[in-house]
Amino acid sequence: MCYVATGVTITVLGAALVIVVTTLSYTLVPNLVESVIKSEVRLDKNTEQWERFESIPFALHFSVRIFNISNKDEVLAGGVPVLNELGPYIYKSYQERIIEGVDGDEVTYRKRDYMEFDAEASYPLTLEDQVTIVNVPYHGILQMAEMLFPDLINMMGAALNGVFGVHNSPIMTVTVGALLFGGIPICANPGFIGGIACNQIRPLAADVQNIEEKDDGSLEFTILKYKHDNPSNKYVVSRGVDDVMELGIIRSFNGSAHLNHWPNETDDDGNMVVSQCNMLNGTDSGIFPPFVNREKSIYAFNTDICRSAELRYDQDVVYNDRIPAIRFSANEWFLDNHQGCFCLNMTSGITRPDGCLYPGVMEMYTCVGALMVLSYPHFLYADSVYRNGIIGMAPNEEAHRIFLDLEPNTGTVVRGFKRAQFNIFMRRIDAIPATHNLRTTLTPILWIEEGMELPDDFVDMINDRLLSSLRLVDILIPVLISICCLVFALGVVILIYALKTKKNASRVEQPHDKNSNWQRH
Repeated sequence: MCYVATGVTITVLGAALVIVVTTLSYTLVPNLVESVIKSEVRLDKNTEQWERFESIPFALHFSVRIFNISNKDEVLAGGVPVLNELGPYIYKSYQERIIEGVDGDEVTYRKRDYMEFDAEASYPLTLEDQVTIVNVPYHGILQMAEMLFPDLINMMGAALNGVFGVHNSPIMTVTVGALLFGGIPICANPGFIGGIACNQIRPLAADVQNIEEKDDGSLEFTILKYKHDNPSNKYVVSRGVDDVMELGIIRSFNGSAHLNHWPNETDDDGNMVVSQCNMLNGTDSGIFPPFVNREKSIYAFNTDICRSAELRYDQDVVYNDRIPAIRFSANEWFLDNHQGCFCLNMTSGITRPDGCLYPGVMEMYTCVGALMVLSYPHFLYADSVYRNGIIGMAPNEEAHRIFLDLEPNTGTVVRGFKRAQFNIFMRRIDAIPATHNLRTTLTPILWIEEGMELPDDFVDMINDRLLSSLRLVDILIPVLISICCLVFALGVVILIYALKTKKNASRVEQPHDKNSNWQRH
């Protein structure tokens, strides 16, 4: 009787423990873990997360690779451009967000980048290296003049020496430093005829982010100077306090809930409808909501290209051999041009019959104010009509696409790279004799790579403060449930043993009683 009671007690206790521990393990514990993660990632003031949001505590990687034209004379005579890639020229990029206000769940800020050339990482390359490239300001200004002032372009031929000086050619040789940050002069000593042309050019250049007007009225062209120590327009984003899944999501940029760079649509009543291209989706690419869902795309807004990029689940990866991560990438759909609103129909060159560019490239006029064209590096995913127009392209998916690796619980970016190539059409302009022999080619200028890899000390922090606890929970829950199941199983074994013992005892006693009765008779 004692064994039966013990077996019943242990069985009931084991069953109760299994139910209680399982319930707590899959309801209370996940809620506690979720609560801890939420408190770690949301943008509460005076927290480590807030400090890291204000100023990224380590330098980001920024590199430039320039396409050198190795056969200048042949190209000017009508030959196919042969390009070889020079680089990388590496910069350290220090980023901060200048907080301008907090209102409830929203924070307002401007982003600012400080660029510092890393001579050691770039060695043996230096900023004094000479490169021969397509003359971007030459083609850009002349093509804009041809488009906007067709009467003016006929007098430009006589003014070109005054406008461009020593760089009065479709192809120019400059130092890397002058191209990227130092400046290429325009209208420096224009003379009388050149001065007339420059008076028309200055208004054209006013909205070009790569051209700056100097105090003496001359102009200066650079590729990257606009990015250095120049606060962006205002962002308003969610702090994730009211809803952590909205963490970092942009509410407005430059005072608007949508962009205005691309054509919009109209409904049946003639009312303007914001096009897909002008949608302000996602975050500023530095912070993302936690609890990453592989089934949903993530979006990152990039001011350099005036649009949000969609990134889709690619694969599970492990960063630094310690942090499981989820990779999202932007592949061929990013520049497929299926959204007609990305067709500005303003850039003359190699286009479809409707005037739009072929898949894999995108007009940038309404973004940068110049007739430049965006693509992936080496025309990855681009139509072969562009890639085959030059010699020297070697597209590689892993080296040239955009991707982000996110720690799935916190949404922390542990590794990510944005890559973009900037191109311009080198083509004939009837009024400019120097261009008459040029083949029409979409000619690469350079491509940039901006990214980060989480330093070891931050890997340690994530690993020690969060992942170790999550791993411990993942181990303890099955162990606790297993122990409770063993207790339940032990109770069942004891109960079965007790019942079997009792039954055997009853069988032994019954024959003994019958024999006793026979003997008495």
